[in-house]
Amino acid sequence: METPSSSRQRSVLETMATKSVQIQMKELLDEFDREVKETVKEAAQETAKECVQKLKATSPKRKGRGKGKYARSWTQKKDGNGYVVYNKEYQLTHLLENGHVSANQYGEYGVRFNGIKHIAPVEEEGIENFVERTSRGISK
Repeated sequence: METPSSSRQRSVLETMATKSVQIQMKELLDEFDREVKETVKEAAQETAKECVQKLKATSPKRKGRGKGKYARSWTQKKDGNGYVVYNKEYQLTHLLENGHVSANQYGEYGVRFNGIKHIAPVEEEGIENFVERTSRGISK
């Protein structure tokens, strides 16, 4: 037969064991959370750096005056928890990527310049690389 004091002792021991398991689980989950955040941070930084290098290599370059100022202007910056890849010559990005209509010397429109797709392919590749790096880092 069980006495009330032995029943209480067993209840206290079970409660302590449950709290111990809860504490251990919380510590494990906190450690996993830190590792995932660090992996994502590193993957974002590496991917942004890689995208800047590719954009500098693949961007259109003017012959003659300026000689690649637009291509050299690609850079990155930290924005909150992520990175932003941008061009300091931002006025040209849309025009060069998508093309534009221009006026001739008489002010008549009709001359069409086709765009040179150089941003979209790097963006798609960057997204794929980021996802791959993140999943590879988390699965370690």
